[in-house]
Amino acid sequence: MKDKVMPNTSTKIRRLAEVEMLRAEIKARRVARRALIISAGVIAGGIAIVFLSYGSFLWLAERYGAINAAMSIGGALLAIAASAIAYSLVGPGRREELESEILNRAIEEARDDLRVDIEALETSFNKVSSGLAKFIDGRKENEPASGNVNLAMIAMVLSAIGAVSPTLNRYIQPILKIIS
Repeated sequence: MKDKVMPNTSTKIRRLAEVEMLRAEIKARRVARRALIISAGVIAGGIAIVFLSYGSFLWLAERYGAINAAMSIGGALLAIAASAIAYSLVGPGRREELESEILNRAIEEARDDLRVDIEALETSFNKVSSGLAKFIDGRKENEPASGNVNLAMIAMVLSAIGAVSPTLNRYIQPILKIIS
């Protein structure tokens, strides 16, 4: 069972990680591009507004007076600022929504694939645990409990497993202490 599940599971975990990284990379690229464009627009727009405001003020001050010129330019700049704020509140476009939807579906599929493997591992673990419990009770599949326990055989099997794997040995040693 381990040979069938583990390589496939690790591939699925790798796929999930790659999709998550792709989503983060796309989002970071989108934010960086947007920040670059916004900063260039702010700098150019700021310089343009300064020159246009000064030129407009000089022209309007000659025609209508300084106070009327200042009020007109201030109102126009306020309208531009309000429209820029309103534009920034607009949600993502159709392309961004599609990218997000595709990535979310890929992530959900990868998680579902892993869920199936984890459930298979849990089922096989439960079968092994059930078989071990029946072995410890000294009975076969359909026999009632007889109380006949062969602890020496269990200790020998667990010792062999512990000798093969140092990691499992850490978990087996307390069991062997309980048995003996």
